[in-house]
Amino acid sequence: MDSHRPTSSDVDGAGESADQDLKRVISFDIDGTLVTGHGPGPITLEMVKQAQEWGYVIGSCSDRPIGDQKNMWEKAGIVVAFTVLKHMLEDVKSKFDADVYYHIGDTELDKHYAELSGFKFLQVQDMQPEPWMVAPDGEVHWGPEGRMAVDPNNLPHQPTRYDTQDWSGEHV
Repeated sequence: MDSHRPTSSDVDGAGESADQDLKRVISFDIDGTLVTGHGPGPITLEMVKQAQEWGYVIGSCSDRPIGDQKNMWEKAGIVVAFTVLKHMLEDVKSKFDADVYYHIGDTELDKHYAELSGFKFLQVQDMQPEPWMVAPDGEVHWGPEGRMAVDPNNLPHQPTRYDTQDWSGEHV
């Protein structure tokens, strides 16, 4: 899957030179970002594999339990460098020495933790394709759901997955 390895003349969507000498960490949110998410996202597993083959350090940072994240990667046949909960993204930065740290996600919560942890946040719905997303045919093949257009100043709220109650016992 080595169609077009990045060179120093390439520029990725975040405005960084795609020089092969730069070490990059890419953290992927799952739901709404990866095709395997509940609410499938536009990033395909082929894209993730290609990024890894090119030397990017990859993993996931999600609100899914760590065991669920690990199972997802194992089923996909991808060995990742890390699986963490969103609020632990800062730990990834402390464990991996890199020139650039990215977190790709789809919600305001993803953006919050990325920025809090010193990662560059890439909004999956409107990010420019990165060189590792380009298939051997020279095209970017987004997942089957495609990318939904969103206003980057009004990102989707991260919904809770649990039926919650307020202090009075009422369901909210």
